[in-house]
Amino acid sequence: MSTLTPTYSRERFQAIGRLSAPIILGMGSQNVMNLIDTMMVGTLGKESQGAVGIASMALWVVTSIIQGIGPAVQAVTARRLGEKQFQRLHESIVNALYFIVLLGIPYSWLLIELIPDLFGYLSSDPEVQRVGTSYATIRLVTVVFIGINFSFRGYFNGRKLSILYMQTLLMMHPINILLNYLLIFGAWGFPKLGADGAALGTAIATVLGSMNYLRLLTKHRNEGFSLSPRVLSGNILTSMLRLAIPNCLQSFTLSMGFLIFFRITAMVGTAALAANTILINLALTCILIALGLGIATITLVGNAIGEKRPDEAKRWVKATLTIACISLGVFGLVLAAAPAFWVDFFTDDPEVIRIAVIPLILLGLSQPWDAAAIILMHAHLGGGASKAVMAISFVNQWLVFLPGCFVWVAFFDGNLLHLWICMISYRFLLFLSFLVSMKLGFWIRWNL
Repeated sequence: MSTLTPTYSRERFQAIGRLSAPIILGMGSQNVMNLIDTMMVGTLGKESQGAVGIASMALWVVTSIIQGIGPAVQAVTARRLGEKQFQRLHESIVNALYFIVLLGIPYSWLLIELIPDLFGYLSSDPEVQRVGTSYATIRLVTVVFIGINFSFRGYFNGRKLSILYMQTLLMMHPINILLNYLLIFGAWGFPKLGADGAALGTAIATVLGSMNYLRLLTKHRNEGFSLSPRVLSGNILTSMLRLAIPNCLQSFTLSMGFLIFFRITAMVGTAALAANTILINLALTCILIALGLGIATITLVGNAIGEKRPDEAKRWVKATLTIACISLGVFGLVLAAAPAFWVDFFTDDPEVIRIAVIPLILLGLSQPWDAAAIILMHAHLGGGASKAVMAISFVNQWLVFLPGCFVWVAFFDGNLLHLWICMISYRFLLFLSFLVSMKLGFWIRWNL
């Protein structure tokens, strides 16, 4: 695309759509699966719903160490594509795969040993502890495959082959939903496993996804492609880890912060914990478009910088930012207009419904600046400024948001509504911080 193409041209919007639409559709299927999973588990009671919510947050924390490699793979692959070094496109994913397998196997074993003690801290409810520990243990068996899948997401999106990412998720998620139904409720002669059935269904689908990604890697290989250990390179791995380590630390601190947010919510009560699980799932659904556009932004910015065109990178950011804010504003209004209607899909507990309604209204109204924060964060990642992302995220979450939540609950008898006021304020500060960083030029790192 020419550097003279206007920021808000049809040509630019079409290019964004071609790259982001498969990502959004694939992630949409992920969210539909998560929502259906939440509905199914919700029928088991608020203890199971709360346990799965905490377990999911705990899994996000412990797998963030390897999930952060995905954006690094995408940034390096997109940069090589922009530099026209096609024979080197596979280097980042091959190095990432070997690294994840070598790191992931002992890491998975260690986590399985530690998870019972972790749940003893996360909840004082014995039933929540029992269900959550069992659910998390099953999911932790697939840590290596989770890391592999995130790396492949980065690789295919970096090569502008996001359609392959979408196809894999659209294969995985129907299988996941079917297995969840069969194993949670014991349908068609399958064992009735309750929350464990949800964990097992997700684990099986995750492994099948990795197998399909490997098939697609060999099918769409570039010139000079090889999976041989000879592709391993200290320089390539070092370059990728310079991006991946800040990504991993940022993802770890972000996810750990949300886990602590769940722990603070548990101090309010089990009903608040169940309501928080619903709100988080709806929030993840609402920001789906922004996440898809953000992942596309990594590739678009990386390509433009690889071509030595920083002004073009800025135009991509402005265009995706506009689409995200308008789209999320509409989605947010849909949630805010009928909050009880949406919460009622996930639970029939009147107390849970009552306390979730007003936070959901505020969540819906806050979506435009939440979308902006997501796009600007991914623009930094596409520019190679992963250290800036880590610093901005850490300061806003750990020095402002979490202390505010704890103080409000521990010393002023705060409730779920107060916690979500803190959450929405934190996301607004995050948006402002990334905006200032971009204005100051801290979002581009030229050498990868």
